[in-house]
Amino acid sequence: MPVNQSSRNSIKRLGIAWSLLLSLLASQSWAAAEIEPALTADENALIGWLEDQDAQMLAMLERLTNINSGSLNKAGVDEMAQIFASELRQMGFSTSSLPGEVIEMPSCPGSNYSVDVADHMLASKPGNGPRLLLMGHLDTVFPPDSPFQTFRTEGDTIYGPGVTDMKGGLVVMLYALKALAETGELDAMDMTILLNSDEEMGSLSSRKYLEEQAAEHDWGLVYESSGSDTLTRQRKGLGQARLVVNGRASHAGGAHEQGRSAIKELAYKIVEIEQMTDYETGVTVNVGVVSGGEARNTVAPCAEALVDLRYPEPQQGEAAAEQFADIFGNVYSYPIDSGEITTEHWINLHRPPKIPTAESDYLLEKTRAIGRLLGQELGVTDSGGGTDGSLTQAAGLPTLDSLGIAGTGAHSNREEARISSLVERAQLSALLIRRLVNE
Repeated sequence: MPVNQSSRNSIKRLGIAWSLLLSLLASQSWAAAEIEPALTADENALIGWLEDQDAQMLAMLERLTNINSGSLNKAGVDEMAQIFASELRQMGFSTSSLPGEVIEMPSCPGSNYSVDVADHMLASKPGNGPRLLLMGHLDTVFPPDSPFQTFRTEGDTIYGPGVTDMKGGLVVMLYALKALAETGELDAMDMTILLNSDEEMGSLSSRKYLEEQAAEHDWGLVYESSGSDTLTRQRKGLGQARLVVNGRASHAGGAHEQGRSAIKELAYKIVEIEQMTDYETGVTVNVGVVSGGEARNTVAPCAEALVDLRYPEPQQGEAAAEQFADIFGNVYSYPIDSGEITTEHWINLHRPPKIPTAESDYLLEKTRAIGRLLGQELGVTDSGGGTDGSLTQAAGLPTLDSLGIAGTGAHSNREEARISSLVERAQLSALLIRRLVNE
């Protein structure tokens, strides 16, 4: 990193530490209210411009929601990327694609669980002052054959796949940038935008790009939902595991004793896995998907499962991964192991816990203080759900990851969002960006 950038970072961090110390002394709490100057005439103009963009923002969200961009629907994800690349180029960004990849995982014959990840989109522009990394994801959890495909509105509520997670957030981000471009301020800002295609699968392909960018920037902003008007301070780490049990097929009536049931062995393993959950320590494990067997009257030669892991501390994730490996390596269903029961597995701790730092708390409280200037009272929460902000924060970049639309019901057919929060959050984000780069 150039010397002037390093010096600027040191000065910035010293100022942050001093400001945070004063707040802590005043309140004896990390949640002390950061004092922000009153809105200027230029900032009021920025806010006013966005007030008139409500119809355009809603129309853009409808357009995006009506594109199915389930993680494995490469055509839909690519269409989303093209829309944002076009919009950002009009504001002076240069854009490029970052290669996706095929993630290989073990699977039973015929199930082929390996995933082909679409390319990711990177946009950047040089400028002055602190470097900002804005992040979002183009994919949703809804495949093309999902019955939940329709965008609709009712009063101040939007319903549809991804309106909260996180197409609404992408619209918030886009229009915050449009407002800054409209006032001419965006031109001088040093900014990068990374929109990945595999967040809902754990950012398995894009993690390396997120961590590379985190090392080159000063602040990270992620446009996941702000839920019920809250900002997320801390998050659990996430892991996932896939196991494939191989047995030996045989006739369930005429030669039952000759079979080695993969389903039976998987059932024993599931009991062991589920017993890893410990609410006192905050570790939870969930066997979320199981499948296997060939026919009712055949002893199953293969069975498989997909497992979810959540953990508050990094060492808990590492310990759980070791426990997974031990469970997968043992045989529980037959007293004599002749090698006829084997297990293949894949384990990935794909998101570290998001652990607050002085700098990330400063960023959170600054955002809340700006919100109060706008009449937005934002609460603070912790979450068991992960975002890409967990990756960038763990890589050393102070990151706020809940700047998107206010909504609930993500990952279900109950997904909904508050229409009026589109403009509210765009105003909040535009002012936050403006003040961060001018510190």
